[in-house]
Amino acid sequence: MFTPRPGFYDEVGAKYREAMNNPDAVVLVAEDDEGPDGEVVGMAYGEARVPSRFSDERALELSGVVVRAGFRGRGVGRELVAEAARFASEREIDWVELKTFAPNRGAMEFWEELGFEARVIQLTAPTRALLDSLVER
Repeated sequence: MFTPRPGFYDEVGAKYREAMNNPDAVVLVAEDDEGPDGEVVGMAYGEARVPSRFSDERALELSGVVVRAGFRGRGVGRELVAEAARFASEREIDWVELKTFAPNRGAMEFWEELGFEARVIQLTAPTRALLDSLVER
């Protein structure tokens, strides 16, 4: 878990409020119907985009999918993803994509169970290490 920097939550809130006015974005919240105050137990964000400069094929990029620890395994994440898929379908978007950290086995298993598979591999390198390795050659 990362410790957010000061002001982070305010920035995120502003971005989500802005996204709610974007017809190509969906902000999803799951609430606990059994709790006293409809406590938020999960959330997700999706935005339609064109993932490649060489294609006009649109995809719904799903991000920020979070389910509170005590509510995992109860179908909350599946419902959030199902709602995002309905949103994509209504807009005739053929693909839902996401990024996740490969070492997070729990997340990888969740996404793979839903039918997600690697289509594009994102490779990363620390800038300084990359420059150092290129200069050495």
